[in-house]
Amino acid sequence: MLDDALALWDGPALASVAPEEVRARLTRHLDEARLLAMEERIDAHMRLGRHAEVIHELTELEAQHPYRQQIVAQLMLALHRSDRGPDALTAYQKLYHRLDHELGVEPAPALRDLQTRILRDDPALKLNPKEKIKAGPRQLPPDVDHYIGRQGHIDEICELLIPRTDDVLPIVAVTGKPGLGKTALAVKAGRKLVAKFPDGQLFIDLHGNSPRPRDPSEVLARFLRDLGVDGADVPSTLEERVGLFRDRTAGRRILVVLDNAATEQQVRLLIPGNAECAVLITSRRRLTGLDMRKLVDLDVLDRSDALELLTDLVGTERLATDDTHAQRIVDLCGGLPLALRIVGTKLRSRPHLTASSLAERLEDERTRLDELVGGDREIRASFLLSYDSLDEEHQRAFRLLALMPDNGLPPWAVAAVLDVDYRTSERLVEDLVDVNLVEATPGRYQFHDLMRLYAQEKLADDPSRDEARIRLINAYLYLGKRADAMLDFGGLHQFNPPQFTMDTPGVLAEIDRGPALWLDQEYPAILEAIEHAAATGMDELTCQLSATVAAFFELRAQWADLKRVGELSLAAAGRFSSPYWTAYAQFAVGLAARETRDFRRAEESFRAGLQILPKAHDPLLEVVTLLSVGVAERLQGRWDEAAKYFDGCLSVLEALDKPRWRAYTLRESGVLDRYRGNWDRAEQRLREAIGTFERLGDQRWIGATLRELGIVRRGVGDYAGSLEILLKSRDALRGAGDLRREGASLRCLAETHRALGSFEEARACAEQGLDILELTLDSHGLACTQVVLADVLMDMGDISGAGVQLEKGLVALRVSGDPRWHGKALVTRARYLSLTGDACGAEVAIDEARTLLLDVGAFEAGLISGKLARLVGPSC
Repeated sequence: MLDDALALWDGPALASVAPEEVRARLTRHLDEARLLAMEERIDAHMRLGRHAEVIHELTELEAQHPYRQQIVAQLMLALHRSDRGPDALTAYQKLYHRLDHELGVEPAPALRDLQTRILRDDPALKLNPKEKIKAGPRQLPPDVDHYIGRQGHIDEICELLIPRTDDVLPIVAVTGKPGLGKTALAVKAGRKLVAKFPDGQLFIDLHGNSPRPRDPSEVLARFLRDLGVDGADVPSTLEERVGLFRDRTAGRRILVVLDNAATEQQVRLLIPGNAECAVLITSRRRLTGLDMRKLVDLDVLDRSDALELLTDLVGTERLATDDTHAQRIVDLCGGLPLALRIVGTKLRSRPHLTASSLAERLEDERTRLDELVGGDREIRASFLLSYDSLDEEHQRAFRLLALMPDNGLPPWAVAAVLDVDYRTSERLVEDLVDVNLVEATPGRYQFHDLMRLYAQEKLADDPSRDEARIRLINAYLYLGKRADAMLDFGGLHQFNPPQFTMDTPGVLAEIDRGPALWLDQEYPAILEAIEHAAATGMDELTCQLSATVAAFFELRAQWADLKRVGELSLAAAGRFSSPYWTAYAQFAVGLAARETRDFRRAEESFRAGLQILPKAHDPLLEVVTLLSVGVAERLQGRWDEAAKYFDGCLSVLEALDKPRWRAYTLRESGVLDRYRGNWDRAEQRLREAIGTFERLGDQRWIGATLRELGIVRRGVGDYAGSLEILLKSRDALRGAGDLRREGASLRCLAETHRALGSFEEARACAEQGLDILELTLDSHGLACTQVVLADVLMDMGDISGAGVQLEKGLVALRVSGDPRWHGKALVTRARYLSLTGDACGAEVAIDEARTLLLDVGAFEAGLISGKLARLVGPSC
C-alpha cells in the first residue's frame, strides 16, 4: 500500500506551479507526510529482510535530508545487516560531525545506542532466521458501533501517546468506574494511532477484576509468539521473557494496549523499553504507583451526549432527543454508557416497549438494576466483578457506605459509619476511590446512583446495618446540636445527645467557624435521618434531630423543610406524650405557616402550642412562641393583639438572663410602633436593641434592626440620617450573608433615595433588591419591592414599566394576608390609574386602600386624605 501511495507522487508538491519560497511554505506538511511514508515503507522492507535493496534509496534520502536522524538510523541498520559494519559506523560519524560542527548538538540517545550495539555486534540487531517474516501484530478489537462523545479524551490520548524526542516511553492510563466504556475508548484511540505505530498493535485483556488476573509471564509468552518468536524459543523464566520482549520491541514502533489491568505490578513487566513504542492501559484502579504521562479519569457522559447515544441506539424514528421520557431514562441511568446501551438495545429490539413504560420501570429503585440487563450485558454483573475483587474489610466498608445520603458523606461521618478511627476509615474509603467504586469530591465521598443501589442490595443482608445507621445518626445529632446552638434562634431544645468521640481533625473548628455553612452541607443527611427515625418509630430521636435544623431552616428561609420536620416531630411527640416536644413542634409548624402567609394554620399551631406550654416547663420556649405569635398578629394587622404578645415576652424575660431574646422582642415591638407612626418609642426600642446586638457582635441582627431605624428616621423627615443608617444596614446584612434581609434593606434605600429626589439611585437600589430577592423564597419581600420600583418608575416617567411591576406586586400582595402592604400597593395603583387617565378607578383604589390602612391603624392612612387624595382629583 505504501509503494502504491508513494508511486502517485510526481516530485515535490506544487513544484511546477509555484515559486520555491511559496511552495515550501504551503506544502511543508505534505512533504513531511511523504517523508514519513517513505520511512515506514523502508521499515517494512527491512522487516521482510530486504536490507540491501533499500541502501541505495537511503543513501539518496540521507543526502537530501542530512539532519534527519531516523534516515541515518535506517541506513546504519541496513548496512550492518548487509555485513557492512564499518560503513554503518561511518554513516554515524558523518552525522555526528555534521551535527557537532554545524549545530553544536549530539545525535539522539536512540541513535547513540544503535552505534554502541553495532560496535558490539549485538546479535539482536540481526534478523532471527527462525523469526516469522510477517507484518507486525494487528490485534486491536473492532470499533464499537453507536459511539458518541469522548472526542476530547480521544484527541488527548492520541496526542499523549505519540513518541516525543525526550527518549521517554509514553504511557497513558484510562481509569473510571465500571460501565463507563474504558475499553471502547482505548480501542477508538488505538485505531486512530495505527499509522503512528506501523510495527504493530498488541492488545490483551488482563482480567484485572476476575478472581485470577492474567499472569504477566503468560502474557509475555503470548506477546513473544505474536512478535514472531517460535513457541520453542520462548524462555522459561519471567526475567528472560521480559528481556526478550524488550529486545523484540527495540527499534520498532509498537502500540501496546493493556486492557482491564489489575495492579501496577502486573503492568510494569509488560512495558517495552523502547521509547518509540507506547502503552495504553485501562483499569478500574487508579494505578497511582505507576509512572505515566497522564491518568485519564473517565466520568459519565454529559446529558447531551447521553441523550444522543440513546437516540442513536434506538433510532430517531422512535425516539427524539427532546423526548421527556428519553431525558428521564438518561437521568435514571446516571449517564453510564453501559446502562444506556442496555436500555437502548432493549428499546430497539422490542417494538412494543415504549420509552415512557421503560422510564416508569426504571423509576423504582428496588428493581432498577433488574431492568439494566440485556443479553450477556448486565450492570449488576459489571459491579460484582469489582466488588468480588475486594477483601472482606473493603467489602464491609463498601456495603456500609450505602447508608450515605444522596449528597454523600464527609470523612468524619465515614469513620462513624465504619466504627473505626479516622486514619483507618480514610485508608479504606480511599482504597475504594482508587478502584472507582466510590467517588471523591472536595471534603466528601459519594456513590454513582447505580453503584449506590448495588451497595444497598449488598447491605440488605448485612447484620451490622442497623447499628451502623444509628452510629451515623448519633454523630449527626451530636454535631448538629453543636452547630444549632451557635445560630441566632438556635439552642432552644432540651436534650443531651449521645456522646460522640471524634478523632477527625478540624471538624469541630469548622463548625465553630461557620455553623450555618456546615449545615448547608449536612442538612440533607439530617433530613434523611429524620425521615428514617420517624418511619421506624424512633420518636424521641425524630424530635431531637428536627430541633437541630429548625433554626437553620429559619435562617435560610427553607419553609417547606421546616414544615416537614415540624409535622414529623409533632406526630412523634404525640406518640410518646411529650408536652415539651409537642410545644416545640407546634412552634416550628406555626413559624413555617406564618412565613408562607398561611395564617390560619399558623394561628392553629400557635394556639395549640400556647395551651401546652405550661406543661413544657421551658420559659425560653414560651418567649419564642409568644414572640412568633406577636409577629404573626402584626403581619395580619391585629396590632393590639400583637402588642399584648410582645409585652408578654418582655414580662417573661424580666426573670431570664437572655439579652439576645430581649433585643429580638424590642426590635419586633419597635417595628409595630413604626407601623403606627409612634416614632419616638419605635426609635427608643430599636436603638436599645441595636446596642444589645452590638455588644453580642451579631452583624445580622445589627443590620436588620438598623433597617427599621432607617425607616423611622425617614418617617420623621431625616432623609440624610435615614440614608446613612440604611447604607450601614445593607453592608452589615451583606457581610452576614443574609440575602433576604439585604434585599429588604435595598428596598428601603430605594424609598429614601426617592424621598431625596435621587430617582436613578432609587431605581438602581430597587432593581438590585429584586435581583437578590429572586434568589430567595421571600415572595412577599419581592412583591413589596416591585411596588416600590413601580413608584420610582412613575417618578421617572416610565408609566408602562411601572404598570408591569405594580401588577406583579399586587397579584402577590392580594393573597399575602398583609393588609398594610396591600393598602400601600393600592395607593400606588391609584397613582398609576390617575396618571393613565382612569380617575374613577383611582378613586376606587384609594377608598380600598384607606379602608385597609385605617382598619389596622397604619400611619399611612393619614396621608391619603391629603396629597394623594388631591392627586386623584374630583369624584367621578
